[in-house]
Amino acid sequence: MQWGQIKVLFILSFLVLDIFLLNQFMEKQQASELGPIATANSESFEDELENNNITVSWDNVPSEVPAVPQTISSGSEFSEGVLSQIQELREGDEQTVAVQNNSVLKSELSEPVEVTEDNVVDQVNSVVPFSNQYEYWNWNKEEGVILFFQKKNDRTIFYNSGGFLMLQVEDGKITSYIATLLSFSNGDEQAPSSGSQDPQIIQPSKIIQKLMDEDHLASGDEVTSMSVGYYNSFYLVLGEENGPQVFAPTWKVTVNGEKILFVYAITGAVIDEKESAFIEKINSSFDLSVNNTPAPLVDNEKSNDGTEETNNGVSNE
Repeated sequence: MQWGQIKVLFILSFLVLDIFLLNQFMEKQQASELGPIATANSESFEDELENNNITVSWDNVPSEVPAVPQTISSGSEFSEGVLSQIQELREGDEQTVAVQNNSVLKSELSEPVEVTEDNVVDQVNSVVPFSNQYEYWNWNKEEGVILFFQKKNDRTIFYNSGGFLMLQVEDGKITSYIATLLSFSNGDEQAPSSGSQDPQIIQPSKIIQKLMDEDHLASGDEVTSMSVGYYNSFYLVLGEENGPQVFAPTWKVTVNGEKILFVYAITGAVIDEKESAFIEKINSSFDLSVNNTPAPLVDNEKSNDGTEETNNGVSNE
């Protein structure tokens, strides 16, 4: 058996064990954090909403809790298909591109592309050939960047440096961008089942009540929408942000049409995440300049017989 396959088998075996332990931990944490909330009935919840002068746009809140599995990335690395698309960019004359460690793409446009609020997705699609793997997040005009976040199972992975697309905008034109993509292997999910021991996603009403109890919602606020995506739960290799990560289902709660709160959908823990802090982290963690020296687009390994083989078994979704 080739070393690359052996390595994947070891990783998957440890991931299964980690998921089991994570489930046990989340069950206990959910019981401790949501014990008082779990006993609340719908009538008392409606009364509390009225007493706190908080409204909910129930049309934009799931009536049934979605079945969203936990998922695990095997790292942050471009697939061979994405690397071939990047190679085509390199061979053209519209962009100057550089790739670092097969995991970070940096590009400068030869001719800046004009962008507006109405055509932002179409314009980004015309610039980034694999942009369909991301979801449009926001145009932060104060910082001069447009943010896209990677999707998994058609759900957004919130604020992860291993799966984002950030475009620089100057005078209403896209001038450059930087992109990363998380890799996912087959069998990387732990889907919830009907068994009582499996962690369950918390009902929207209980999430809202928790936000009220912890003063994240104020009098006069309106919960305008709720949806479930993913947020990093922990790194399987401590200190290695490009290594395997466990992603837990996470409620995205939009308040007053603009303020966004994140709550782990299994434990009920509120996540402190700010867009400005994420942008600052990207700017400080990545060298945004483009190095014109070509970097290798495929990371090769030597097999036991001395021939080269390309890493396989992972995909960007």
